[in-house]
This record gives sequence, structure tokens and C-alpha cells, in this order.
Amino acid sequence: MRTRWIVFAALVAAAAGGRPTLAEETGWEAVGTILRVAGTLQKDGSYRVNLPRKDPLLRNEFGFLVPPSMGLVTYAAFAGSPADATVVGDTCTLAAEINPVVDALRAGKIEVVAIHNHMLGGEPSFVFLHFQGKGDAVAMAKTLRAAWDEMGKPHPLPERPKASPPKPDWKAVSEILGQPGVLSDDGVYKVTLPRPSIGTSLDGRTLPASTGIACWVAFSPCECGLTMAMGDTCLRREEIQDAIDGYRRGGIRVTGLHNHMSGTVPELMFLHFAGEGDAAELARTVRAVWDRLAPAKPQ
Repeated sequence: MRTRWIVFAALVAAAAGGRPTLAEETGWEAVGTILRVAGTLQKDGSYRVNLPRKDPLLRNEFGFLVPPSMGLVTYAAFAGSPADATVVGDTCTLAAEINPVVDALRAGKIEVVAIHNHMLGGEPSFVFLHFQGKGDAVAMAKTLRAAWDEMGKPHPLPERPKASPPKPDWKAVSEILGQPGVLSDDGVYKVTLPRPSIGTSLDGRTLPASTGIACWVAFSPCECGLTMAMGDTCLRREEIQDAIDGYRRGGIRVTGLHNHMSGTVPELMFLHFAGEGDAAELARTVRAVWDRLAPAKPQ
């Protein structure tokens, strides 16, 4: 009798061991396989994959070692079904990794929805890039894996051109951008594109363009012969991804994406960027982005 119970127990254990997991039954396991990280099926039906950032080690501004569980985690959370999923997530990214990650996400049509810091200071400084997408979960997982593969890779700065571009011609830059500029005492040339046509309101009050409803780009010539450009782009939600793609096509880095106000109608986001090179070429890239925005009234 004892032998029969042992055999029976062994058969039950073998059957249980061969039984599909809930993730397998619901089709999510393929997502974890592609991401090369085992995910967890949550009680609410969502499927979440966490990838703690263990390298490099981070110390905050006071020298405290920050463990990955304190928030240094890249994650993707899927809702819906594997065939028709919504994914949202975040990447714990070094500054040099941001634009390679952006390029990989956008190549797969996943939206970049925020780029900002979660901590003040620290060494090294991590930047957090939030994303979202909708569609086939396996296809989106392939895009995410390509983006995550950019993290941890060396991303050296591009080499400077051997031949220095000509000194900036601010009149030509203004003509390219289609807006007048202002030259500051410190040599910075700034061009602003107000966006009054958006018709932004906050708590029922219309905000004039001069309150910050505008795009701008500033240029500063370097003694090396190159020109540095930095700026900000005021965008409606439906314009964000197109603007990111436009800057990246021209070799300009995106450096931040966040809101400047809370509760505006329509909702606005602000995309910050930076680049180095020939002033006219930089201006052409910026103008190409500006031309795809809703028309703005001239100053």
C-alpha cells in the first residue's frame, strides 16, 4: 500500500511539473522570452517585466550607495492581450545611452513620453525615459529588447570634423528659421517661435505665448569652430513623436521631455534638445521640425 501511494504521489508531482504556467496559458511567456527576463503575471491581469540596473553602481549626492530596488529599475508592463496589448514602461539610463535608446524605440514606433531625472545629483547620473505603445506584444517586446540592448554599451561622443565650419552668419540663421533673433552680450544668438495658435488655457484662462507657449533655439559659437545649439520645443501630444524623429534625423540629441505646467488645455509637453556643428545646418534641422507644427502667428 505504501508503495502505491509513493507511485501515485510521484505521478501527481510529474503531472504538476508538466502543467503550463498561467503566463504560458495566457500567451505572455513569449514576451518574457524575447525580453530575456522572466515576467510576472499580476493579479489584475497585467504582465510586468522588471530589469534592475546593477551596473554601474550609483551613489547619491551624499555618498550613499543606492540599491537597484530603490528605483533603479527598467520595466515594461503590458495590459490587454498579447495580440492587442498596451505597454508602458521606464528605462533607467545613463545620459550617453538616452538617444540610442530613443532611436531604437522610435524604429519600432514605440512612443517616447518623458525624459527626466528621478534624483538630484549622484554619480553617475541616471536619466529616466518613459515610453508607451500599442499593438502586438511580441513585436513591441522585440523593439524594447533592441532598446534595452543599447544600455550598457559604450556610446562615445562623435569625432569633431577636421575642417571647422565658417563663423556663424546670424542673419542667415534667422532667415533659415524664418524668425528674427536676438544677440546677447555673451555672444548667444536666440530665436523664438511663439505658438499663440495653440490657444492654451490654464484653469479657464488663456495663456499668451509670452508666458512660455513657445519654441526657442539658442546658438553659441565655440573657439573650436563649431556652434553649440540648445533649445526647447512646445508641443501638443500629437506632435511629440514627429518632433523627436525630426531632431534625430538631423543628428540633434533630445535631452529632456516633460511638462512645464499642470492642467493646460490642450495638454502641452516640452522637448529639450542640444547639438553641435555648423550653425546653418543646425538651424535647418530645427526649422524642419518647426515647419511640421501647427502654424504660428509671426511676432
